[in-house]
Amino acid sequence: MERIADIGVQPSVRGTVAALRQLFRVEVAYATRHTATHQVVEAVDGDGQSFGIAAGEAISLGDTYCQRILDGDAAAILRDVRADPVAGAMAITHTGNVGAFASVPLKLSDGTLYGTLCCASHRPQPGWHESDVRVMYVIARLVADQVERDRLERDRSRIAVQATAVSALLSAVDARDDYTGEHSRAVVARAIATARTLSLPDAEVIDVEHVAILHDVGKLAVPDAILSKPGPLAANEWKIMRQHPITGERIVAAMPSLARLAPAIRAEHERWDGGGYPDGLAGPQIPIASASCLPATPTTR
Repeated sequence: MERIADIGVQPSVRGTVAALRQLFRVEVAYATRHTATHQVVEAVDGDGQSFGIAAGEAISLGDTYCQRILDGDAAAILRDVRADPVAGAMAITHTGNVGAFASVPLKLSDGTLYGTLCCASHRPQPGWHESDVRVMYVIARLVADQVERDRLERDRSRIAVQATAVSALLSAVDARDDYTGEHSRAVVARAIATARTLSLPDAEVIDVEHVAILHDVGKLAVPDAILSKPGPLAANEWKIMRQHPITGERIVAAMPSLARLAPAIRAEHERWDGGGYPDGLAGPQIPIASASCLPATPTTR
């Protein structure tokens, strides 16, 4: 198993998981989040240790009952796991001494699978009925709603902090060079329009906006003689100028609230045909937030 350090689950989710365990009178109940390859345990109530379950653990999907249930290879309620031809043969049945297991999917309001809601007992549970599945689906809907609310609140907080940092950096750019600040603002409108055309989610549109504002922040380190030169740049001056996306990446990466935008800042002078700089990225190799800021034709600086 792998360990996920920050699972970010709010107390509201943990409380609902605890209610499920008490309702079903089992040793453990838990909620998970699914990635492409793993099931991450996000909230646990009860004696998870005796089943080998702990918050933050990432279990390969192929090793879980949940994936077999989602695939239709096992029933949502396994009253006697050892008697089931699929679940009974799985390693987790023996290592976790699992006697009974039940699981339903956690789906967000748009139908996306988030993870699963599960409960387990060391003893078989012959008294479980199909009506219990319906109860679990109701509780799963509550958990999914809480997950979405928690996610929305985190997004709002992140965006507010990110916007403050962006504003501070833009002020520094303005103080150094009026043209760069004004140019960045001009790029914003085009970038947002592109993001909307691509139907990006609102949170990604905000990232595009912030990358557009900060795309030339690395010019803070370019000498005035080069930055303000009225004529064409000499070869050695171009070499210095072309370092500004890398410098911008370093500046942004050093700020925790903006660090995840750093790769897009580095790629702000790449081109779809691979003729840009500093890395010669092409097409889908370019981060979407950078791609939304790219002009139709290459710019001079």
